[in-house]
Amino acid sequence: MSTMKQSKTMTGVITLTTDFGLRDPYAGIMKGVISRFAPKAVVIDLCHYVPSYRPAIGGLWVGLSYRWFPIGSVHVAVVDPGVGTDRDIVCIESDVHQFIVPDNGMAAEIARHLDHRSACRLEIQNLDLNINSPTFHGRDVFAPVAARLWSGELKPNEIGPPVRRLEPSSLPQAEVRDDAVIGEVVFADHFGNLVSNIENPGLAGWHDLSASIAGESVKIVGTYGEAKADETIALFNSFGLLEIARPGGSALSQEGWQPGARVTLLRQSSS
Repeated sequence: MSTMKQSKTMTGVITLTTDFGLRDPYAGIMKGVISRFAPKAVVIDLCHYVPSYRPAIGGLWVGLSYRWFPIGSVHVAVVDPGVGTDRDIVCIESDVHQFIVPDNGMAAEIARHLDHRSACRLEIQNLDLNINSPTFHGRDVFAPVAARLWSGELKPNEIGPPVRRLEPSSLPQAEVRDDAVIGEVVFADHFGNLVSNIENPGLAGWHDLSASIAGESVKIVGTYGEAKADETIALFNSFGLLEIARPGGSALSQEGWQPGARVTLLRQSSS
């Protein structure tokens, strides 16, 4: 397994992704622990409002976002309903990023977005960690391990043995057909935009795209500003995913559509 040079590691940041929210002190405590082990590290909150008990959604956010951070960054993601059980914690290493996550579907979802990666299982008993509670591994395991990886004190190949198979992600994949892509809404964002699992096909020779959600047709546009007043539209968002939106309002609340709603992208080939 390859390891990053310390000089590369020190150029990166540490990101945090959790379902903790910010009303409680959990995310702040993780930052405090990181600062104890790596006081020079820059810690960035990616997201603390992953839907509770939905680790694969957290994995999707990290997998879509990590490339915007400096090389050598360490990404900590804790959506961990099995905390304290025999579920594994893994370190995923790509060419220039590392990820510390529970192996509960989150790790596999992140790995799906990486071109090159390897993974190892974290052996807690070999890392001289102070486990104060079986219910807060974010504080007692994830935060100190991330800080030590970032500083170069700990190398990925010192964490534990290689992992050949990750627990599969619970997020469904879109079905690509000759003339259509069939998917579904996987989550709603802060604005009530409904984000699907349909990726921008970007296929030359295809034109006249149309979309529907729950059997209702919606117009595809390039920007939110192209929507008319009170119009529901579809567009490919900044992550390249097909999104159903109601600019100035909420597609989630006004239309009544929910995650799981069927989304279809139709396309015609030039003859």
